[in-house]
Amino acid sequence: MKITLPKYTLLAFTTTVIALFSSCDMPKNTLAEEFQEIPNKTWSWSDSKTFTFTIDDSTHYTNLYLSLRIQGTYAYSNIWLISQIQGNNTNTKQQVQIELADQTGRWLGEGMSNLITYLKPVYIQTKMAPGTYTWTLSQNMRDEKLNGVVDIGIKIEKGQPIL
Repeated sequence: MKITLPKYTLLAFTTTVIALFSSCDMPKNTLAEEFQEIPNKTWSWSDSKTFTFTIDDSTHYTNLYLSLRIQGTYAYSNIWLISQIQGNNTNTKQQVQIELADQTGRWLGEGMSNLITYLKPVYIQTKMAPGTYTWTLSQNMRDEKLNGVVDIGIKIEKGQPIL
């Protein structure tokens, strides 16, 4: 027995499949997203991580986030970082804290004890001129070497239009 589908059913099916596969790309408002691995899952003071990103649109604000992946063996409930952004007449440096666990020791990020992921907004609705920027991150804890840090990263998003 041969089954024949009407042309419109086949067209609707094809359009749905194309829409599903095209939605697997990075969201349109995400301009950059990158992680860098911490060697041996031990982050030392001297091991700064540098990311490069480009802003092309001056008609929208920009949102910048820090990303962090740790293991459940990480010894502290927070992490302090030095964040420095340079480029296009910009040089911003600040200390940033990410709260990793609550007072009971429960991890606040997403995931299980073998890999917990955090996304921390750092600069939200920021006006940035078009150009290329570098974002350097380093750990700023009391311990020279932090065990249990898997990756550090950034996420850059296009924000609301500037009115």
